[in-house]
Amino acid sequence: MTGFQQESETSRVPRAETFGDALRTAIHRRDLTLDRIRSRLAARGVDISLATLSYWQQGRSRPEREKSLRALRELESILNLPSNALFDLLEPPKPRGRLVTASAVTGSRLYGDDAPIRGVLGGSFERLNHGIAPMTMTESCTIDASRSLRRISTTQVLRAVREGADHFMIVHGVDEGDVMPSDIRVHTGRLGDVRIDHENGFLAAEIRFGRALARNETTIVEYDTVLGESAIPSRRHEHRLRMPISSMLMRVRFDPRALPTRCHGFYRDSVPAALKQRRRLIVDASNTIHTFVPKCVPGVYGMSWQWT
Repeated sequence: MTGFQQESETSRVPRAETFGDALRTAIHRRDLTLDRIRSRLAARGVDISLATLSYWQQGRSRPEREKSLRALRELESILNLPSNALFDLLEPPKPRGRLVTASAVTGSRLYGDDAPIRGVLGGSFERLNHGIAPMTMTESCTIDASRSLRRISTTQVLRAVREGADHFMIVHGVDEGDVMPSDIRVHTGRLGDVRIDHENGFLAAEIRFGRALARNETTIVEYDTVLGESAIPSRRHEHRLRMPISSMLMRVRFDPRALPTRCHGFYRDSVPAALKQRRRLIVDASNTIHTFVPKCVPGVYGMSWQWT
């Protein structure tokens, strides 16, 4: 099921609505004209044109720029809606430009200067997997009846950008209450060296290709990260990208005996940064949520869920 939980008589928004539908319904319920809404936004320091407001409620465009997103927050207040009621219905921005306009970032740029992941990566922290360019990624997570994340199945298409690349490094970090992986099961490729930093909660493992690749040659790695039952319910999964990739599909499958009440997909520029994008995800008939992102730029992509 989709939509918003009841907050009050004025804040209810019908379920299964698009952003434009929800905005139009909320405006109608408050019996406000677009001109009055524009005036109230201006009084709060946000100048939005009547045409823009009209396009939003018609579904012809959506807030994307910083000023527009600020206006959206103010709109939720003006329309007596719960926080994130409209924000959660935004679809991801349509990709603009070509993927090659985005470039790889250093470890410091993605994780921060004093990131604890440095301990498990050592000298490869700044330029992890130099010589290998990920192209696509598919990741499927399994949540069991105890609400624990038990398995992450990952498939990546990789391309060698230099002669002789023969392995790819993967890193797994655990949240508070989660457990370190009990096994890394490699289905395509061969598991190499594994390093574990229990104190900071990171595991790094090599997946060896079996031979050196020629420049521009592609290969596939497939592996499962197996985890034990966690002490507290799992609440999110995210993947951190240092390089742009063509597409990413992330899925989470829940045990039918333990379905979440609310789910979101999110993106932020780096590990320490605040959320830049957030949208509502719907549990489908197979008890699964997913997010698909074309033309991914470096950053943190993930999904979160609530149990109550």
